[in-house]
Amino acid sequence: MRLKGYQIGELFGILLLLASTATQLFYLEPLKREIEWRLVAFNTQQSAQIQLQSTFDNQIALLKVLNAPNEQIQQTEARRDKTLADYKNSDANISDFMIDKENVEGYIELIVIGLFALGTLLAGLGRAIEMQAAPD
Repeated sequence: MRLKGYQIGELFGILLLLASTATQLFYLEPLKREIEWRLVAFNTQQSAQIQLQSTFDNQIALLKVLNAPNEQIQQTEARRDKTLADYKNSDANISDFMIDKENVEGYIELIVIGLFALGTLLAGLGRAIEMQAAPD
C-alpha cells in the first residue's frame, strides 16, 4: 500500500502536533516552574532583606543609646553592609536569569503555537481530502 500525498501531509501534521506537545511538556512547563520557583525565592529573599535591615538598624540604634564603643557600632554596621551586599548580588543573579529566560520562553511559545496550528491544519486537511476521496 502506497501513501498518497495528503496522507503524508496528514502524518507530518500529526508529527508536528506531537512535537509541539512534547516541547510544551518537556521544556516550557519545567522552565515556567523554575521561573515561578525563582520568583518565590526572590520574594522570600526580599522579605528577609527587609527584616535584616530592620534588625541591624535596631541593633545599631540600641548600641548608640547604650553608649557602646564606637568600634562595636562600626563592626555592626560593617556586618550589616556585608550581609545586605550578599543579598543584592543574589537579587542581581535572579533578575539576570529572569530576563534571559523570559525571552527564550516567549519565542518557544510562539514556535509551539505555530507547530500546533500547522500540524492541526495539515491533519485536518488530510482527513478532509480523504473523506472527499472516499467512495459514497
